[in-house]
Amino acid sequence: MLSKVDVTISFRAKALAINNLVVARRYLDAFHYLEQLIAQLSEIKQPMAREQGLLVIAMMYKYVDLFENTVQYTALLESEASRPTALCTAKQLKLDALISAKKYDEFRAAYSDGLKTCEQSNDKLWANFIRLYNAHLLLTEKQPQGALVLLKDYYAEVESTKYPGLIAEFNSAMAEAYLALGDQTEATKHALYVAGQEDFSPSSTARLNSLQLLSTVAKAEKNYQQALGYHEQYMAAFTAYMDDKSAQQMAYHTAHSEILAQNQKIALLDKDNQLLQFEQTALKHQAAFNKLLIIALAVLVLGFAVMAYRSFVARQRFKALAEYDDLTAISNRYHFSASAKGALALCEKGQLPAALIVFDLDHFKQINDQYGHAAGDWALRQTVDTCRNFMRNNDVFGRIGGEEFAILLPGCQSDKAHLLADICRDAISNIDTAASGYEFKLSASFGVTSAEISGYHLTKLIEDADTAMYQAKQQGRNKVQFFQG
Repeated sequence: MLSKVDVTISFRAKALAINNLVVARRYLDAFHYLEQLIAQLSEIKQPMAREQGLLVIAMMYKYVDLFENTVQYTALLESEASRPTALCTAKQLKLDALISAKKYDEFRAAYSDGLKTCEQSNDKLWANFIRLYNAHLLLTEKQPQGALVLLKDYYAEVESTKYPGLIAEFNSAMAEAYLALGDQTEATKHALYVAGQEDFSPSSTARLNSLQLLSTVAKAEKNYQQALGYHEQYMAAFTAYMDDKSAQQMAYHTAHSEILAQNQKIALLDKDNQLLQFEQTALKHQAAFNKLLIIALAVLVLGFAVMAYRSFVARQRFKALAEYDDLTAISNRYHFSASAKGALALCEKGQLPAALIVFDLDHFKQINDQYGHAAGDWALRQTVDTCRNFMRNNDVFGRIGGEEFAILLPGCQSDKAHLLADICRDAISNIDTAASGYEFKLSASFGVTSAEISGYHLTKLIEDADTAMYQAKQQGRNKVQFFQG
């Protein structure tokens, strides 16, 4: 049995290993250790070890967007922290979680205290991260001048930290503020600084925002070649960012599920052991009878298994025919409606955001008339395969008309839905149609709405998204239009 000293050393070693594994992007191993760390926390009494463990636990929950858990563990760390630096780190991480969760009122209430704590401990790094969160809040509230003043006042101090990530985040926020104020020159200068840095993650949010800003400015200046270049860099960085986030989420849920399954397996094994003891006693008196019974049961079970398997295969075949479009292999209108209504009900119950995209291929009838239905069918399949590349597993994708499609995005904010629609629109317009045997232009018009505007009823969402889509067609097609109410 481990002594208290050994348990503490093991606990601290796991906390250190988690940090190293995250840096190496070995997320599954990191979350396995996290589950062990949480289970061991109640046994740890040494203050420094508890501070280290609580900080790592809070940080890991933030990686997978479980912000309430982060706030819970940082609050525990605040109540126990014996060192000013640990208290500062706890308050910084808590404010980071609050701003990420969009709990702006709670952020404002805790902001001054958190900043004061870090200033008193002379921790310039975390103090300026806290100021950065406040600048982001000011930008969100359409106060770019206030955000810019705050960022410029502390920029020299940020540079003195020589921490590339913080410097890049400050420059990214300053670029956003300058653009909001109409100063494209300064906005471009700060965004270029971030885009040119190689000392921090190429898929960081600062780099993503800066590349998007540069593409927007270049497009506004009608420098389309440069805008396309920045957009391609943005898409590459965005894909890397989403892949990393997906890997973190998958690793967390896998590790958590494995621990639950392991605990259940242990409980089942205990019950199995008890059952085996009873069976062994009974088998001593009924061995011969049980052999015959087992043979009879085996034959019976085999017969039922064959029948059940055949029934299952038949049901699956009929289910696929009834629910999925045989051309594109996505949900037909009936199955899309049923799945989407279920997802919307869950979103409404949990007060989660939701968005709906409706799009329609432009001039599709001309493609059928000019090149034949085989080319039209090819275009529909390519459109579906292209759009699928950008969707999450829980998004509901369906063909609701001849060349009309709908995508329900549970848990998705309207701005992210608009971005996805624009990505799909751009990808469709770049499909190489030569593989169909003909060369023709393929494009689509998109309409987007959200539950915040249209409510959680599918019929209303489709109606409003349809309205926006026809506005996109009236504006020249190959566009994304958001429903304005």
